[in-house]
Amino acid sequence: MVGKKRTSFFNDVKLKVLSKISNWQHKLFSSGGKEILIKAVAQAVPAYAMSVFKIPLGLCNDIQRAMAQFWWGSKEDKKGIHWGKWEKLSYAKIRGGLGFRDVSCFNQALLAKQGWRLLQNPESLVAKVIKARYHKNTDFLNAKVGSSPSFIWRSILWGRQVLQKGTRWRIGNGEKIQIQASNWIPRPTTFKPIVEPSLPTGAKVSELILPNQQWNESMINQSFARMDADIIKSILLPRTP
Repeated sequence: MVGKKRTSFFNDVKLKVLSKISNWQHKLFSSGGKEILIKAVAQAVPAYAMSVFKIPLGLCNDIQRAMAQFWWGSKEDKKGIHWGKWEKLSYAKIRGGLGFRDVSCFNQALLAKQGWRLLQNPESLVAKVIKARYHKNTDFLNAKVGSSPSFIWRSILWGRQVLQKGTRWRIGNGEKIQIQASNWIPRPTTFKPIVEPSLPTGAKVSELILPNQQWNESMINQSFARMDADIIKSILLPRTP
């Protein structure tokens, strides 16, 4: 368990990565060889810890700095020229980068994946334990930190920020979806109405659906701006909610 030994645990993770990198002689490898070592070894070593815990930002920067120094040929007695920022090297190759990972962003993405598993598998043992401990009366996306939270739970909530930005509801009966607060409109920029509708706060999407499982188009046209109304009416509804 991490607990009070958190600092030493994370230092061990960093030392494992640094020891790997320090044993490599950059002169013996081509650019392709160095790329493979960084991606397949240096970035893979801390992956298990990063999938469970939020790694301190300073430690992520140390690991990233060591990888950059290896890539550019820097040593303790010789400093290589860094011709580009690591941020640019972290872009996908199609965007002009080399596909290296930003360590902190990779950490958050792995924790977001754990949160996604809790959403997709609510009947799993770990999901039931976490729900009973931290969010008995609400769902995972709206759960709070709670009292005396574990470090793992706080780490998962940090990863949840990624899910909250990119997930949206799929419309069924709409009874759980708030029109103004929930993410439900399929739009690349935002999943919420751009213009505030003329509806009461807390109104649900179910109020926009007729008993025959069709959109109430007259109500939508009256309550929403045209740009929002057109997108809402284009959403396909299931035959049975």
